Amino acid sequence: MIARPIDPLTYTVSPLDRAGILRTDEAAVQAHLTGGKARIVPLWQQRHLVTSDGAAGVFSYDEVALMLGADVQTVFLGLADDTPWFAAGFPAADTAPIAGDYRALNDVVLLMPGDQASILAYARAMVIWHENHRYCSRCGTATVSDEAGHCRKCTNAACGYRSFPRTDPVVITLITDGDRCLLGRQASWAPGIYSTIAGFVEPGETVEAAVRREAEEETGVEVGDVRYIASQPWPFPASLMFGFHADALTTAIRRKDNELEDCRWFTRADILTFQERTSTAPGFKLPNRYAIARLLLDRWLQ
Repeated sequence: MIARPIDPLTYTVSPLDRAGILRTDEAAVQAHLTGGKARIVPLWQQRHLVTSDGAAGVFSYDEVALMLGADVQTVFLGLADDTPWFAAGFPAADTAPIAGDYRALNDVVLLMPGDQASILAYARAMVIWHENHRYCSRCGTATVSDEAGHCRKCTNAACGYRSFPRTDPVVITLITDGDRCLLGRQASWAPGIYSTIAGFVEPGETVEAAVRREAEEETGVEVGDVRYIASQPWPFPASLMFGFHADALTTAIRRKDNELEDCRWFTRADILTFQERTSTAPGFKLPNRYAIARLLLDRWLQ
């Protein structure tokens, strides 16, 4: 079999210089927003406005200036060459602030260029973070946006606590035993889909230890050598997936928690058969092509 090049992971092809130094320069950020070059991506009810051909809906400042009130979370995302990009998170009202077709990101991500997908993933994560941090975690007082949307500051002068966006590390691992790989499925997934083993890294834990712990908890399989492959931002809402390949030391499946509905060993021949199935065909199916789990499987096959 001739190996084809593996495409870049979805959400990893960002054109932006995040320009972190600018975030504390309020005048400079405002000048970028109003100077005529800014591109603004709206989010409403955690959905993205898309055009009829699946591209991201993008607006100039003049087109949306009257809508950017105090209840809209405006976040400076960075610069693509000399073009500033911003996210505008609109309140979850019953009526969309801008007429159009709002879609969940994963429903349309494969229809749009990789650079657009990366910008929307970044925008989504930032807006959801603002929605979830409107009050101070220390004293409960309302917070306000600061540093061009990359900080929230407590308005209680006696507290003044500043919080910043966090990313949740997740390990996702292809476990193999010779010509077989271990895949599982959660009950909430679409019928037939099986994927690699994943879970959140816990405080005080290395990613390698998390791989071994999650494998043992979810499947009962013990793993030995753990090899890092790649990472992928996963904006649902703000995870970073660390992809690994691990060798099984044991093969008996004994699920110890309720994370997985089912878990099985599959051969390479099985996986090659699953690759040919459409999303609507009956039977087993692989993860979607935008997910790092699919890259781990494709890389193993090649």
